[in-house]
Amino acid sequence: MALTLNHQTSAQFAARFWLRVQRAFNSGNKVEFCRLIWWLYNRIQAGDLTSDQVRTTYNSAFGKSLNTAQWNTLVTTRFVPARDRYQAMLDEATL
Repeated sequence: MALTLNHQTSAQFAARFWLRVQRAFNSGNKVEFCRLIWWLYNRIQAGDLTSDQVRTTYNSAFGKSLNTAQWNTLVTTRFVPARDRYQAMLDEATL
């Protein structure tokens, strides 16, 4: 099921989302950065977004031209550890 957006286009949402990710990262707000990446990963896992759609919006937002292999490396080395850190924080809160 795709994301249902009522007040913005998919492109507007993607631009705003990546801007929030960039601001969180640049300001050193690791919790917010990890939360956003965690949310994004969950949307991919739920089938709301595809990895290719996310890669395309990332490339557009940051002026990149990552191919699939480069994207997978970025996801594996940067995004998965951030997602795992946030999931660990959620898990610890339930103890």
